[in-house]
Amino acid sequence: MLTAIAGINWGDEGKGRMVDLLSQDYDIVVRYQGGNNAGHTVINEQGKFILNLLPSGVLRPEIINVMGNGMVVDLEHLCGEIQKLTAAGVKITPENLKISDRAIICLPYHKMQDILEEERLGELKFGSTRRGIAPVYADKYLKKGVPMGELRYPDALKKRLRDLVSWKNLTLQGVYQSKPIEFQEIWEWIEKYGNILIPFICDTGLYLDQAIKNEKRVMFEAQLGALRDIDFGIYPYTTSSSTIAAYAPIGAGIPNHKLTNTIGIMKAYSSCVGEGPFTCEYHGQQAETLREAGAEYGAATGRPRRV
Repeated sequence: MLTAIAGINWGDEGKGRMVDLLSQDYDIVVRYQGGNNAGHTVINEQGKFILNLLPSGVLRPEIINVMGNGMVVDLEHLCGEIQKLTAAGVKITPENLKISDRAIICLPYHKMQDILEEERLGELKFGSTRRGIAPVYADKYLKKGVPMGELRYPDALKKRLRDLVSWKNLTLQGVYQSKPIEFQEIWEWIEKYGNILIPFICDTGLYLDQAIKNEKRVMFEAQLGALRDIDFGIYPYTTSSSTIAAYAPIGAGIPNHKLTNTIGIMKAYSSCVGEGPFTCEYHGQQAETLREAGAEYGAATGRPRRV
């Protein structure tokens, strides 16, 4: 059984809680797109957890959690997320967390570029979370990305990264008149956080393909909602990846398999974070009342959600 859980609005529908609830009937939970630009809030007997990168099944010890090739991974943020959950008593090991060797690393200069572009846009800004998501996906499709698997080959990565830093400085200095980034700073960042994550990296497509052949039950967890999809959402006020259920097998690394179920999540009213069209939006005290009643603040950024 292959089931995708997807949001059918702008995001913030409660997907994380539903994944946590429904995953008790599954063996594996897979995140297949996005980065740490959105959060899934889960409240259970262990406490309240906000997950930005880790699949929501991580709170169940019997579940294997997979971060698919369609994701972009901020190494520092992921290490911090793992550390917080471990401190709360959640067990996270290479046995129950597997990171695709094809997922792309979100580097510090991606965040820097994201911030510079939002500031350049001024009143025309997209409402970015400023976590580097658009720049890192852009680099992926420019074939300038760094896959997680390259962390296992530091000599080759070091040589390639020098060229990438020089190339990125052309944009940072030439377009934004910003100070250049230093190769050594980026390399030290990679060594500090990348070495922690190397044991978790594997060919997740191969792992999932074999698991499905062994009749394991797999749940796919989307981030954000269909209206933020890069192809079918309210472009250009979208995210930079495909959020719809149909992308799940691709972003998970198993394009040879098809979904058996899709579950769309929504709530009694809509909410969203960021700029762009938003139907039937409340303003003023009416909005404040609903926002407070529903605790409508972004799990990733803490920004008040539009309602």
